[in-house]
Amino acid sequence: MKNKHTNNKQDAQTDKQKLLLSSSSPFSVQEAYKTLRTNVIFSLPGSGSKCIGVISANRSEGKSSIAINLAISFAQIDKKVIIIDCDMRLPTVASKLSIESCPGLSDYLIGAESDITVRNMIKSNVDVLTAGKIPPDSTVLIASQAMSDLIDFLKTRYDYLIFDFPPLTIVSDAVMLSSKIDGYLVVVRHRLSEFRKINETLRQMDFSNAKIIGFVYNGKGEEKKYYKKKGYYKGYYKYYYRDNYYKKPTESKDTQ
Repeated sequence: MKNKHTNNKQDAQTDKQKLLLSSSSPFSVQEAYKTLRTNVIFSLPGSGSKCIGVISANRSEGKSSIAINLAISFAQIDKKVIIIDCDMRLPTVASKLSIESCPGLSDYLIGAESDITVRNMIKSNVDVLTAGKIPPDSTVLIASQAMSDLIDFLKTRYDYLIFDFPPLTIVSDAVMLSSKIDGYLVVVRHRLSEFRKINETLRQMDFSNAKIIGFVYNGKGEEKKYYKKKGYYKGYYKYYYRDNYYKKPTESKDTQ
């Protein structure tokens, strides 16, 4: 007789794996992340390592999953990528990847670990710096010189650093690194995100002189429409260019 607890654990593990971008992901999902990757590349021209922050106004908008899959997408074109879980209050990256969270970022920043503990997602070739133990005040750690020095060091090792930040209407951690982040992606979720909270997020970003390179509209699902010439599905998400902080985002005509 099979153990029910074991079966539930295996099912949860399988569900997590399905959320990760891979060659077995639905065609529309793969194409959507290729589009997002291309838009990010063109939004951040020039040589050298790039730091990308992924933010949202609230929790449960899919921010962490998009950060992880964007990192995987860059690794698919042979870029050296690391995802850094900067949500040291309620971290989710380690859980989504089924890896140990400690030691991690917080442990290094407070000096509990002399070396940076980086884990590798072997199948996708993405490195991960987990959040580590939950500290009393993560904002102090994010704003520390140790964090700035760490970013400078990692930029010598990776083509892309992708930061998963906590929701901006809850804490201000994301804007503490605005001088280090080359561009932010704002994740909004279908039928969940509220415009007033998105507007507050953008107001805080504007106040911090943060560069927003686009919006990712998540959770809409596949649309049963095809492009006449190529038969492609429309995307799993939609990407928006930022034109004005205080106007609702309008969809770019060029979504492929």
